[in-house]
Amino acid sequence: MLDSRFLTEYFYSSSVDVKLKTTRRLKELIGRGEGILPTIVISETVQVLCQRVGREEAEICYATVINSGLLIQNLTPNIAKSAGFIKSQHQNVPMGDCIIAATAQQCQARVLSDDAHFDLIEGLKRAWL
Repeated sequence: MLDSRFLTEYFYSSSVDVKLKTTRRLKELIGRGEGILPTIVISETVQVLCQRVGREEAEICYATVINSGLLIQNLTPNIAKSAGFIKSQHQNVPMGDCIIAATAQQCQARVLSDDAHFDLIEGLKRAWL
């Protein structure tokens, strides 16, 4: 399960090492059919990239992600409900992260992120590069 932090680093990391690791990891996930992308991550990534590099570049990155072979997971009513329960227990965790966590739980996936918010959610697994 990809988080927007992963995609932001994939596209525009200032570290060559991180760029190589995210590229390798993304190829592995797509190759195994395990790369899951919640729709909220698309929104977050477009917003961050638009602010950093402009709308035109954000559009290019969006097209790259959509055509990458990642499995796009829409926000369903059950995921929305679960995210609401998570948010009620973790008021300091942003709603976007609650949606990502609920999506990961439904898909029985771990979240690829360096965001420690995910560590607060019981039963959720997080990994970074």
